[in-house]
Amino acid sequence: MVSRTAASQRPLAGIRVVDLTRFVSGAYASMLLASLGADVIKVEVGAEGDPYRTQGTAFVGTESALFQVLNTGKRGIRLDLKSAAGLRVMEALLGSADVLIENGRPGSLRGVGLDAESVRTRHPRLVYGSISGYGQVGPDAARGGFDLILQAEGGLMSVTGVAGGEPVKVGVPALDIGSAVSCALAVTAALLGRERHGAGSQVSASLLEFATACFASTAPAFLVDGEVPRQMGSHSPTFAPYGAFRARDGYLVMAGAGSEDLWHRVCAAIGAPHLLADPRFSTNADRVRNLGPLIGEIEAVLAEHDVADWLSRLGAAGIPAAQVRDLAQVLTSPQAQALGLVREQRTRAGTYRYIGPPFQVDGPLRFERGAPELGEHTAEILAELGLDEDQEVTGP
Repeated sequence: MVSRTAASQRPLAGIRVVDLTRFVSGAYASMLLASLGADVIKVEVGAEGDPYRTQGTAFVGTESALFQVLNTGKRGIRLDLKSAAGLRVMEALLGSADVLIENGRPGSLRGVGLDAESVRTRHPRLVYGSISGYGQVGPDAARGGFDLILQAEGGLMSVTGVAGGEPVKVGVPALDIGSAVSCALAVTAALLGRERHGAGSQVSASLLEFATACFASTAPAFLVDGEVPRQMGSHSPTFAPYGAFRARDGYLVMAGAGSEDLWHRVCAAIGAPHLLADPRFSTNADRVRNLGPLIGEIEAVLAEHDVADWLSRLGAAGIPAAQVRDLAQVLTSPQAQALGLVREQRTRAGTYRYIGPPFQVDGPLRFERGAPELGEHTAEILAELGLDEDQEVTGP
């Protein structure tokens, strides 16, 4: 398989994206569009630019590694959006663009005429993409919403952690990343739609909507029977055995509940045929109701051998199973290396490594540039627009 290393050969080649985003969700969405070949122009305001330039715990030279990773592949321009000159440049930029993407609070751009309704009135072919905490409409729309806030209000913390324990957040900003992927998907679909009917669209994603989407397989029990999902640690509320079990030297995850045949094979593989005769475990529903005793019985057997031994036995029996690994083990694994999950990028600030986009197009997608320095491409972009750079455009 040949990797499309040149942006000109990628699906979004020739598409220009004006990027007004900050923080994780918006920046990751526009970075995904850049990975697909779009010319993403990151607009920053003020003398300091994006606040993430100085945030985080790891730095590449003097630049935050977090900023570098989230903005890989983009060009950068600095504009004063409080000045008439800066807004004129923005208007010219929008006239040359296919997409505007932003993740401010709904209504926050209305004062400078950059809200969706105003922009699409002036530029009807533009695709306007938004990411917010709570969505674009409704009583909570204007509320700010970071990942942890929506993990709480979106229900994720209510099902994460051990039964009866305190609410626990997911260990990564899953809603930021999920809403970013959702927005990027909607933007690309809107671009395809524009090719068919000639007009742009307003698309949006929110952390709340992605949080509820995460319940797609568990919500039916509530929507049909009123059963509210609860904390179950690392085990499924719908299937059993399906979760993490302690062996002699660590934990393994075993998916032994896809069918009754699979359950029978689990009992045979771990040498516990007596579980098949136990009435508490006769059906999947019985095993879910009696999950605590089931875990105890299985772990009593697994304690006799190490994780590697059990993975070998379960694999031979055709039972899906895996070791619980940390990030270092994941990223150094042969599978991660085969997929090229970890990439390297060189910039003026230095060389950094990052995790690539969660998809491939004719092989791994690599960027032709790193994250931009503040205003690095301002003169270049203004020249493309036929404009001159001055302080009124960029601000002090």
